Amino acid sequence: MSEQPPRLRASDDDRNRANEALGRAFSEGRIDFNEFDDRTKAVLAARYRDELSAPLADLMPDPTAVFEGPVPVVFPERSPAPRAPSAPTRRRVTGETGGSSFSLAIMGGTDKQGDWLIAPAHLSIAIMGGNGIDLTEARLAAQETVIYAIGIMGGVEILVPEDVRVLSEGIGIMGGFGISTDEEVRQRIEDLPADAPVVRVRGLGLMGGVEVRRVLRKPRP
Repeated sequence: MSEQPPRLRASDDDRNRANEALGRAFSEGRIDFNEFDDRTKAVLAARYRDELSAPLADLMPDPTAVFEGPVPVVFPERSPAPRAPSAPTRRRVTGETGGSSFSLAIMGGTDKQGDWLIAPAHLSIAIMGGNGIDLTEARLAAQETVIYAIGIMGGVEILVPEDVRVLSEGIGIMGGFGISTDEEVRQRIEDLPADAPVVRVRGLGLMGGVEVRRVLRKPRP
């Protein structure tokens, strides 16, 4: 009789990938807040990789696929084929693989800033804390970036340079979720070229806030 293979311990990356999949499901309305809260708690408490499959079992055909490559999407959205952006943003859409796909603040804070790579999908969760996502010098892995931002008694602030098209597709419940434009910005979103990079911000501000600010692009040194 063959022996069963040993159980694999879950890594922080495994837990982050599972939480990213849950964040997508929550932002798409496939699970409610209570389910999201219960499942993320189970993910954070998991010691073995096989324990991470149960919170994802009814969200995707093969929950184990979440640990290999990009997080799978059960119902991918149809979108036109990406086109190369025009200068000066061309140099910031790099087509690189990988990139930052997760940021988490629990009674604390994190900041993504400077020259960093953001993945095509990034999940940012702030629970009684704050996350800062500064895209003014960031490299974009894809022509369209989706940020799933969830602020629960906390806040997520996202800085988007004026030459990137930004769309707010979230809701605020006893909190805020919206876009503002700094006074120095003169370029209107509707005047951007059709091939400008796109950042979609989805998610929820629950007794907290998700603030998206259009700001001047920082000049490269």
